[in-house]
Amino acid sequence: MKKLITRALSGLVFITIVIGAIFLGQYVYSLLFLFVTIICMYEYYRALSNKGMKVNTIGGITIGSAIYCITVLVSVFDYSPITLLLILPTILLLWILQLWKNDDKPFETISYTACGIVYIAIPLAATLFLAKPTFAGFSNYSPLVMLGILILQWVSDTFAYLTGVCIGRHPLFKRHSPKKSWEGFIGGFVFCIFTGYLIGTYIETPFKTIDWIIMATMIPVIGTMGDLVESMFKRSMDIKDTGNIMPGHGGLLDRFDSLIMATPFLLGYLLLKYLVL
Repeated sequence: MKKLITRALSGLVFITIVIGAIFLGQYVYSLLFLFVTIICMYEYYRALSNKGMKVNTIGGITIGSAIYCITVLVSVFDYSPITLLLILPTILLLWILQLWKNDDKPFETISYTACGIVYIAIPLAATLFLAKPTFAGFSNYSPLVMLGILILQWVSDTFAYLTGVCIGRHPLFKRHSPKKSWEGFIGGFVFCIFTGYLIGTYIETPFKTIDWIIMATMIPVIGTMGDLVESMFKRSMDIKDTGNIMPGHGGLLDRFDSLIMATPFLLGYLLLKYLVL
């Protein structure tokens, strides 16, 4: 019972901070997710390091943070989208920095370090474009968009867990996460779609109801894949959680793994619909 209370209180504090940052404006939101990016990357690199793999933790976090800040210039301060091209030379600095390292396997170090940038920093930076969807003809920061996406993620996770506990019988992906079940996945999927319909119908956002329903079908599927990918990572590292910053929940990477995986796909769908199709 004590563990359950600790988990509930920790989750409540986490949700309060995230929602508060969203509604305090895009500057606070951007700072919060920069912090999340740094901590998630640190947890990822620490797990690799503890397993004996060589990584450039400082270089990786610095470059990941720089990429995030370049994205802020475009999404928050309305710099030209061409500014995003600066991300390429910024990433390549990782290769140049390795020249000064006494490392007998430099490209192995580069690979592990670059993986953290691609897996964590870039997707979290992409959330800034969801919060201010200028591509949809909406030039202002929209806290309800990001809140809606997070609500869909939380609904999917919560009802997948509850349904799985109650009637879960058939493992979803036993190799990487034996506790996840098909019944839990279907429960989270159904409730997420219903929530997406409610958000699209009753909350005014730049997107249409059909957009929210489509995103609500994507989040449980891709978010679950993100959770499984992180489970695969943790099992390969022989760890239960990536950190302990959230009592009862683990690290920030444990909490944002689904959003990290889902964001590029959500953004891809929205960009295709509003800019291409």
